[in-house]
Amino acid sequence: MTREINPAGIQLVKDFEGFRSDAYICPAGVLTIGYGHTGHDVGESQCISEARAEELLRADMESACASVERLVSVSLSGNQFAALASFAFNCGAGNLGVSTLLKKLNRGDYDAVPTELGRWVKATDPATGKKRTLAGLVRRRAAEGELWLCADGAAPEASNEAMPQRIEPPVEPDRYRIIARGGLRLRGGPGLEFDASTSLPQDAELTVTQHSGDWAEVDCDGDGFVDGWVFASYLQRIG
Repeated sequence: MTREINPAGIQLVKDFEGFRSDAYICPAGVLTIGYGHTGHDVGESQCISEARAEELLRADMESACASVERLVSVSLSGNQFAALASFAFNCGAGNLGVSTLLKKLNRGDYDAVPTELGRWVKATDPATGKKRTLAGLVRRRAAEGELWLCADGAAPEASNEAMPQRIEPPVEPDRYRIIARGGLRLRGGPGLEFDASTSLPQDAELTVTQHSGDWAEVDCDGDGFVDGWVFASYLQRIG
């Protein structure tokens, strides 16, 4: 029997999705109804009751929970399981399956999960085809991270604003190039104690998403996803 999401988790999902009786197009361009339900059974002029929306949500969460059970190989508390079920429901089991979050967790790095959740805050704007940060996703990932850290029986404060949110105007990222003659090693975190995954050559250009001391978190491909950390002293701002 599939493990079920706990009450704190189902409430988090309902708070952020919000109930919509009429079908609508979400910011990612997907036809949606109820509590974030999508699929071939959703029609443009469809209208459902809150009770039916609850049924659909329970069925959707059963699928998300089954995916978490299948993908995660370490033990999880009730709130930890619920946080990942919410993430899988919102971002898709496929994304969970290929995520750095899952790799770190299955190695036993429970502390990495809240930070990794916080990287999944972008969606594609159907009008431009470009990725944009959604304010609702930022809040949802933070709430899932907080739930992850809560002992079972406790829960984070409920959201007072439902998802999905409007797509925010784009912000021009900070672009840099590598000036180290030997290039730089891309690491999994801000420090030499983190594993190095690959080498980036001199003059390679990248986007810096944030700084932590002498280290910079970077997006190498400009696709909106973080690739790792490099030593910031060998970066030169472009423009």
